[in-house]
Amino acid sequence: MKIKNILIIITVTVLGLSLCGCSMTSDLSTDSNMNFDQYGEGYPQIAEGDDAYYYVSGTDIYAYDNDTGDTAVYCSGFGSIHYLGYYNGGVYTVSDNVLYSVSKNIKVKQFELPEAENLSKKQFVMHSGWFLISGLSEDGTAEVMRYSLDSGECEAVYELPEADYVRLCPYSDVLYILSGNSETAELCGYDLDSGETSVLYSSEDCVFTDPFFRVSVEAAYMSEGGAVYVYDVSSGAISMSFDFNSDETTDYEVGGIVEYYVFAGYSDESGYHLYVKDIYGNDKIITDIALSGEIEAVICGNDSQRVFVWVNTGSSDSSVIAVNYLNGEFETLW
Repeated sequence: MKIKNILIIITVTVLGLSLCGCSMTSDLSTDSNMNFDQYGEGYPQIAEGDDAYYYVSGTDIYAYDNDTGDTAVYCSGFGSIHYLGYYNGGVYTVSDNVLYSVSKNIKVKQFELPEAENLSKKQFVMHSGWFLISGLSEDGTAEVMRYSLDSGECEAVYELPEADYVRLCPYSDVLYILSGNSETAELCGYDLDSGETSVLYSSEDCVFTDPFFRVSVEAAYMSEGGAVYVYDVSSGAISMSFDFNSDETTDYEVGGIVEYYVFAGYSDESGYHLYVKDIYGNDKIITDIALSGEIEAVICGNDSQRVFVWVNTGSSDSSVIAVNYLNGEFETLW
């Protein structure tokens, strides 16, 4: 499924890779891969497995073998696919409000998700034995629910009326929830063990419209356009760390945040431009992807060393390019 009818030229500039002498550690639970969980609707679904990447094309799930580079249909015959994840050694997907576990050419129904049927801007996350769902109800209420992977039993976790968005990020034993509207933002921590919710931040001083959201051992990170904001655990305040668009000459949108790196990109007539900074705002890599014609490109995920750019040709031949943000090397995966 390589792209044959477009020209892809990638120029990479690597700008110093030291982390300012700073050292960080993480207690993030390893039983959930957060790197490819997408926020909202309309993004390609990709999941990182032990020896393959799994991705959605139409109504089928494909597997890209890391060793051979071969791509093949892994499981087919779904309706619309809204989620794809790799958890505890297995592939899971949501199709038509049903959670399935998937193996080669086999899909097994786990349980139905009727509570998700009328939600918009949905996000799905698997973590610590729970399947977590967030979204907006028809009346604009932000809702979060958790399902036991053992029993399928559903429990309401969180609600916020008159919301424009709701985002999830589990970290260790806590599910962090960011929600709000054009007038206020609220950050909460839901303890997955005790079931207790704590409001960490609620203010009109800092609002978001469609934020990207990540949590690390030291802080929570969210974005507004090309600006990156930080919630400081010790002070309980949110402040802007840096802005990719500080020179007012570009239109970068943040597309990913990990422990050490922030990814942003934008498109113009010459192609797609990827910009990587560390979490302190220091430049790391600038990458230009020249695309012929009116072709869409967007950051669609990352792993521990690479950021993935989805190139949509408007046909079934869409492709994913992996750019190593540590040394600047790149390859087209499929």
